[in-house]
Amino acid sequence: MPLASVHAQVTQPQSSSASGTAAEEKSSSDWWDADVWKDADRGFNWYPPDRPKPAPAAKPEAQKPELKAEVKRKNIREIRDLDELQKELKRLKEDAIFDPTTKKVHMYLQAQEYVMAQSQLFADTARRVVWQNPDVDYTAKAPQASYSVMNQRTRVTNRRYEILKEVGKTHGLLYFFKSDCAFCSDMSPVMKAMESQYGIEVLAISLDGKATKDFPAPKRDNGISKFVSRGEGIQTVPAVYLVSNDKKTVMLLGTGALAMDEVAERVRVMLTTKVGEDY
Repeated sequence: MPLASVHAQVTQPQSSSASGTAAEEKSSSDWWDADVWKDADRGFNWYPPDRPKPAPAAKPEAQKPELKAEVKRKNIREIRDLDELQKELKRLKEDAIFDPTTKKVHMYLQAQEYVMAQSQLFADTARRVVWQNPDVDYTAKAPQASYSVMNQRTRVTNRRYEILKEVGKTHGLLYFFKSDCAFCSDMSPVMKAMESQYGIEVLAISLDGKATKDFPAPKRDNGISKFVSRGEGIQTVPAVYLVSNDKKTVMLLGTGALAMDEVAERVRVMLTTKVGEDY
């Protein structure tokens, strides 16, 4: 028998069997979806074959956790940004506090020592720059030597006295108080002495209408407290206002118990200096 004929007889049944199995699987899977009126051999069954179950979905392979690349940190001596430097020092400190191994504590102390050394280097350089550049040397305008400080105080006191004498010709002080105010009792003698020492008029106004031993005949508040406070009224006493004789200049010098020199100094500053000029 020729080999081709033998081969045909052997393989043909296998092909038929395979096609039959495939047909059965297709028939079973299509039974539910087929139209009963188009298949004459289908018949009417009360209990049809089970609908074929869908093939199970392939399970996804378990993903392996990604390994984070280790962050390579700069040595603190390589950092040239101040914010970054502070963050790194803070990180090292927290790391040493919450896990105080010898290595981590040592690393933090080394970093701290470096930062302190840099700060000292800056401070030393800055003072040398100040010494050699008068435009940034504050002591050129306000000496710190004790002898110069004392002499400057004497000059300011004399200048203050001269200014107050001149101011007294065009301005006066309004002194608001209450008879039951302890701080007012403390300050009333000061205001009385200021009037005699500097020659500036002090007009005492009693907000409760009562007199004191230092001001036995004070003026009553006839609405002037509203005028000087721009309608708000005076809530805190004692209070001292500087008022020009023409009433065009009204300024609060302060509230609470003040020393005589402090009141005089505030008059000098407010009337004879500009903001930032003598500070």
